[in-house]
Amino acid sequence: MTDMVESGSRSRTRRAILDAAVRVFAQRRAASLADVAAEANVSRSTLHRYFADRAELVQALADDLLVVFERVIAEAETERGPARAALQRLIGGYLELGQRIYFLFSEPSFNQPDPNSEVARFFEKLDEVCKPVEALIVRGQREGVIATNMTVDWIMRMLLWMVFIGWDAVEDKALSRLQAQATVLQTIESGILAPADGP
Repeated sequence: MTDMVESGSRSRTRRAILDAAVRVFAQRRAASLADVAAEANVSRSTLHRYFADRAELVQALADDLLVVFERVIAEAETERGPARAALQRLIGGYLELGQRIYFLFSEPSFNQPDPNSEVARFFEKLDEVCKPVEALIVRGQREGVIATNMTVDWIMRMLLWMVFIGWDAVEDKALSRLQAQATVLQTIESGILAPADGP
């Protein structure tokens, strides 16, 4: 029982550090681990017991994002119903990850022309996790809902960058979260969805 309690406590502490790191790094890219520890309400020595340095913490955030991406895509049920509705569900889920995506896409170590092996592995895994999204886009094109004159790769990139831009607008206080969600959805529907029949 004691081991189970300790394991649960460690898991909660690790989760608190990861969540705090996302908030802090998204707001201040150059924030220190001391800033993260303060946000997580733990000591610096406690944080270092979980993550030796910033690089290790960033990698843990990337790994955690993969897990959450997989959950969000599964919850969107991309194979259910019309492609348009499935895409809208997916975008709603993606926007919930806005702060995490904003942080990672702004992180210098993840935006190098020659990434290290850990970063390269992350993007390989992300491609694998996002296979259901690729299938949804192909289905949408087949159904005549998603424009066929754009490649699947382009649309995949655009979806994530639209979330990034939406969150950036929220951070700059140009839009509220609700406004950002509505604007991203409207932009995507106008930009990649084929026009509906009619005048």
